[in-house]
Amino acid sequence: MPNTPQEHQRLTVLALYGWREFWSMGEGRGAPSFFLSITSFPKRGHDMHVLMPGRPGCPREEDYHGVTLHRFRSAVNFMPEPGASKVLQHLKRLFSYVYWFIRVVPAGKSLASKLGADVVIGMGELGAQAAFRIARATGVPNVTRLFGIGVFPTSRLKFMLRYRETRALTTPAAYVILCDDGSQGDKLARRLGVDMDRLLFWPNGVDKRLYESPRPSHDIRVELGIPESSRIVLSISRLHFEKHIERIVRSVPGVAAARDDVTFVIVGSGEERESLERLADSLGVHDRMVFTGSVGREELPDYYKTADVFVALSDRTNVSNSLHEAMISGLPVVVLNTGRTADVVQNDENGILLTPADLPRVHEVLLELLADDERRRVLGERARASVDERLPTVEERQVMEAGVAERAVRERAGSDPR
Repeated sequence: MPNTPQEHQRLTVLALYGWREFWSMGEGRGAPSFFLSITSFPKRGHDMHVLMPGRPGCPREEDYHGVTLHRFRSAVNFMPEPGASKVLQHLKRLFSYVYWFIRVVPAGKSLASKLGADVVIGMGELGAQAAFRIARATGVPNVTRLFGIGVFPTSRLKFMLRYRETRALTTPAAYVILCDDGSQGDKLARRLGVDMDRLLFWPNGVDKRLYESPRPSHDIRVELGIPESSRIVLSISRLHFEKHIERIVRSVPGVAAARDDVTFVIVGSGEERESLERLADSLGVHDRMVFTGSVGREELPDYYKTADVFVALSDRTNVSNSLHEAMISGLPVVVLNTGRTADVVQNDENGILLTPADLPRVHEVLLELLADDERRRVLGERARASVDERLPTVEERQVMEAGVAERAVRERAGSDPR
């Protein structure tokens, strides 16, 4: 990890953000990465502004945790929507992409000039190109901040249809911060010819403060109506098709046939929830599962510390915030080896690493682990130690984030040549 940035001047920072919200499952719920990114700047004493679309009725300007939000009204949803056909989805993505630039670039130039912005940050696949154009027009540096890259297809046509991501990665910028979420975004960056000296490929931090206590503050079994003697298999994730939560649901009958004291707890919200509950009904195991919906970040430690096993079976990557949180909680993990998951979880050392060929026997793996208290204890202890050593804290990661903008401004001024 880079060293903590040294003394810095106070900056006026303008960020461009394409979503209407910073939390994927409601305020304080879901992945915290967007929220932590924007709030890293006021914590360093900087004046932080975000230009973003707003819902009808939202104030045009407001203070949000020390960040000034500037919203423009738009009936267009700039992020992908589930449910439409593939062709319609691509047409909507193209239209929203063009419309984004029509709305944001002129507004961003005006706002950057009004604020006297020192640096412009393009957040996500939409923000990068617009930030470059605004920064070039106002004579300041721009930084690209990407929160992960999806698995890219080998088909040339399908690759071309991922123009949002490829253009964001290749947009000229002082620095590109790309989240190392296990999906091998650095490999794509090299393929696209990105200057690797300007690419900062960093994992998210983990809020170790939340997981200091080895015991939960309250027993979620009581809250969820689960018997005290029951073992708990835990999943925490957006209920999105790429997470493949249905694989976990399909493992339940095999576990239930062998043991009557295991409950599967599925934490998270998303468009797949209804279909997952229908699948549980059709398999006759709905009474062995609890779908909690989204849970606040401060409440999550109680779920990890009460559970016996954590499981994640996504095809893209399983190096998620929830995997790190499970491991720092000392919870044994069962994960599918996709992306660079094996860089974090070593099979039978600090977790159980499955291959795609193992998917039909997930229930057997879970039963073996649930039956062996000592093995779970050892795997959990090693998991905690490995994450504690590998990852920065949230606070350290926020200092790193803000430090990139500080460095970009110093370099533009000529006081920090590379």
